[in-house]
Amino acid sequence: MSRFRQYPLIWLNTCLAVPYLLFISTSAVAAERISARAESRLTIAWEYDDNVLEERSDKLSGGAGAVSLFSKVRLNYPQSLTLLNFHLGYIDHHKLAEEDKLTAGDILVLKLAIDSERRIAGGWTAGAGAELKGRNIYRKNELNLLSEEGYVRGAGRLFTRKQVGDLGRLSFAYRYSFFNFETFNTFNYRAHSPSIRLSRPLAPHLAGSVQYSFTHRRYRRLINVRDPDGILVQLNERQRDSLHQLDFTMSYTRRRLVNFTWSLQRNDSNNYGFSYWNNRFSLLFAEKLPLDFFLNAYLFFELKRYSDEVDVPILIDIITEENDNNGAIVKLSRPLNETLEAALTVSVYRNESSIRELNFRKSLLNFALTCRF
Repeated sequence: MSRFRQYPLIWLNTCLAVPYLLFISTSAVAAERISARAESRLTIAWEYDDNVLEERSDKLSGGAGAVSLFSKVRLNYPQSLTLLNFHLGYIDHHKLAEEDKLTAGDILVLKLAIDSERRIAGGWTAGAGAELKGRNIYRKNELNLLSEEGYVRGAGRLFTRKQVGDLGRLSFAYRYSFFNFETFNTFNYRAHSPSIRLSRPLAPHLAGSVQYSFTHRRYRRLINVRDPDGILVQLNERQRDSLHQLDFTMSYTRRRLVNFTWSLQRNDSNNYGFSYWNNRFSLLFAEKLPLDFFLNAYLFFELKRYSDEVDVPILIDIITEENDNNGAIVKLSRPLNETLEAALTVSVYRNESSIRELNFRKSLLNFALTCRF
């Protein structure tokens, strides 16, 4: 069943987001002591993919056209700040094989987010935020691919932070999230996640931070346990995961931006085969080049080790677009005038799964024109 039919009110509210943002921005300008700033970006792109169906072998390459709209409204009050964001995107894939009219599913993405914060007593800042994202697939083929999966996801969060002398900025947050898949219902989950973060400058142009977060997920799938004979037996009990994560970040900003993050994860699950250790590394680099060119580079990889030995591979992350694993993205952009920008992006991915058949490599070449207004 289409997500539009399952969640009519969600999609209606999301589709009304653009006129709502425009109304807020125009009315806020007229309000006393309130300033507003609205910005939108319309992007038209063409992309070449050398492994559209994300297969381990027998790759099929193809192109796709894409259009996306990003709108942002910033509302400044004397003691508070509110940000509203809206994203609408559509990807139309070309045919992959003329003889059987095989195509990759076309993708429609809608996303709405709001964040608001306010200064309160004692030097503290408190705030809240929420986001909703929907992904719907059209013209799906009969292969039932993981990459062609629709879903609705959302989250809400509360946070507070304060500058604590020379120690740095201390932040506390709580996040509630949900994920509902269109067909793989056993992977649906609800999650609660408190976190604490300390960030501070370490030297001129150098800053660092450390964060600890705990995420408790409740899945719809039933669990398996081993009996005394080592045989897996299914119980009438839902899976519960407890993910502990430590993030260490270093950022350097002088003429260029360099950001490095190391995340150490430990997941404890009551479902046999789903407990693991994971190290995730990422490096972000940005620099302005001669002739007004701008370079962005993002590299990432992870090392995951499962705690239990199983005969059947375990699939943890079902949507490949949510998996970081290993890869690199390099983007070169240049403004053509005050409102128009051109960009060329090259991306390389190596997806690694506990299911060997889901391992794949993929390269993307994307050319885009963005108009700001």
